[in-house]
Parts: sequence; C-alpha cells; structure tokens
Amino acid sequence: MKASSIFREKIYLPLANLLKQGLSPSKLALVIALGMTLSVFPIIGTTTLLCTLAAILFRLNLPAIQVANYAAFPFQIILFFPFLQIGERISGKSLATISESTLISAFNADFFQAVQELFSYLVLACFGWALASAPIFFITFSIFKVLFNRYGNFSPSSKFSP
Repeated sequence: MKASSIFREKIYLPLANLLKQGLSPSKLALVIALGMTLSVFPIIGTTTLLCTLAAILFRLNLPAIQVANYAAFPFQIILFFPFLQIGERISGKSLATISESTLISAFNADFFQAVQELFSYLVLACFGWALASAPIFFITFSIFKVLFNRYGNFSPSSKFSP
C-alpha cells in the first residue's frame, strides 16, 4: 500500500469526517469563521480558551473550531498592529511606536512582564479587534459557506473527498 493512500485512509479521512461530523455546510462555515475570528484576538495564549468556551457555550464542534483557531494563528501576529492602529484612531490615543521584534521578544522573555509593560497596547489592540471582528466573521463565514456548499460533500453516507 502506498504511503499516500495510508495517509488518506488512516489520517485524512478520519480527521475530515470528525471535523464535519453532524454539521451542515452552513454550520461548519459558522464554526470555522468563529474559530478564525477568535484566533486573531490580540492577546497571545488566550485563543484556545476563547474557542473552547465558544464551542461549549454554543454547542459547536470543538475539534473543528480548534483546527480553525490553529490554522489562523499566524494572522494573530500579523493583525496585531492593524488592530492597534484601529484602536488608536478610534480612541484618539497615540502610543509610542513599537516594533514587531520588540513585541515578540518581550513575550518570549517573560509573558507576564510583557503583558504588564504592554498593557495599554493590548487594550487598544483589543478595542481594534472588537471593532473589526464582526466584518472578519461575516466575510470569513460567507466565503466558507460558499465553498462548503459548492465543494463539500455532506451527505451522511459519503466520505469526505479532497
């Protein structure tokens, strides 16, 4: 048996079926969009808990929301500064410029010390995220709903196909 067919049968298909288990295309799009929206929340280390709480509260597919959360993780870093800029513009507060390398090194050195020193940046970035989260959610939801309706095979007896 080829390695690719073993991977497909033993890993890919069971994972794909787990992620879509009991979900319509719209519901799966909702779970993915919510996971991706929560995954860009600007405070590093909080998104797994946020996604877990959302899944429990709204009775959503926990593995699917966590896959979306981890898949979108790079956007959490990328979108921190745009969220910070939105927060600064809306609040009228202007903070000293902080570089990406300074931000990352501060969190790598000591997470709690970095949070304390960068608290005002985090508050403004969270404010920017709160304002941008609805558009992010609706755009992501719309894209995935179209994709899943068009390309997803959601009949109960069928296997998920790439």
